[in-house]
Amino acid sequence: MEPIYKKFVLKFFIVFAAALVLIAGFVYMSDPYVYYHKGGIYKRTFTKNFNMRYQIPGMIRNLEFETIFVGTSMGHNFKEEKIDESYNTKSYNATISGSSAREQRKAVELAMKSHKIKHVFWEINYDSLAGEPDRIDATFPEFLYDRNIANDLPYLLSYDAIKKIDYQMKNQDLVNPNADPYTFYKFGEKRSPLTVEKLKKELEGVEPPPPEAHKLEVYMNSFKANMLKMVEDNPDTKFTFFYAPYPIARHMSIQFKKPEINEDRLQTKLEVFKELRNHKNTEVYDFQDNAEITFNVGNYMDRSHYFPYINDQLLEEMATTKPIQSEKEYKEKVARFSAQLKNFSYDQLKEQPLTASNSNN
Repeated sequence: MEPIYKKFVLKFFIVFAAALVLIAGFVYMSDPYVYYHKGGIYKRTFTKNFNMRYQIPGMIRNLEFETIFVGTSMGHNFKEEKIDESYNTKSYNATISGSSAREQRKAVELAMKSHKIKHVFWEINYDSLAGEPDRIDATFPEFLYDRNIANDLPYLLSYDAIKKIDYQMKNQDLVNPNADPYTFYKFGEKRSPLTVEKLKKELEGVEPPPPEAHKLEVYMNSFKANMLKMVEDNPDTKFTFFYAPYPIARHMSIQFKKPEINEDRLQTKLEVFKELRNHKNTEVYDFQDNAEITFNVGNYMDRSHYFPYINDQLLEEMATTKPIQSEKEYKEKVARFSAQLKNFSYDQLKEQPLTASNSNN
């Protein structure tokens, strides 16, 4: 009896394994979320996934580009056509809302494995640097960011993928071959500009982040493990780092309650610059002391995000002006920003009308 039982078990596992291979192969060929290849066994195209952590890797793999933007939602509205025009390149904006530095590093690594990347634009964001250097969101699908198909079983054997294939095959007439993936995560052009009163209301009750996760040492550990590592590993790729211009009042919501966090953030700027200046393939821009932007609440749609015309302005400045040239220059810049924080009052804020580039929407 025992040999018969063993044969039955062996046959069962062989049939089970074969079924899994067939399912995985079918999902791979169909590729409903366009991770592996644009062409498939039926018509489908990129479709907006509201968890962009799942959408971005397929777009990184399959779109053609040599310049990539990474960072948070503060960079979503950098338009590829504007980047391409300004830098004579082919670009892709792979910024991910609320992403950590490790998630951004994963996106850069995937781009490096998928293309010949000449230029990386990387937003330096304190919230991205906070916490452990290897911190990722609970929903972040690491297996999709390494180009190792051996660990892609969560996708290749997922019931969701099978359902997606069934839906797509039954609704071929609904496939939009002209869907523009470059527009998926752009936002805000038709939003109303912020006012001082609206800003005050939005900041009411906003607490500073936990100090233990927002210290100089924490920021620098994450910077070195993620951003600096990519710089060192890719000496032939140019890296442009930049600090996005949050409204000054957002910094003040921390300054009023936990000024030591801002002190560490100012010191982080200088320490990051010291590390990067030793590498010829890097440059740094910092827009956080630009009062024409940050003291004008009309440039913002909420307590954090500026309108797309600000993205255009930042891009133009990076394309046409020199980055920070020396530690002395940067110390003066940081001191200017520190003075803005210490001398701030709400009556300094402006409510400038929308610019022409935004008022037509």
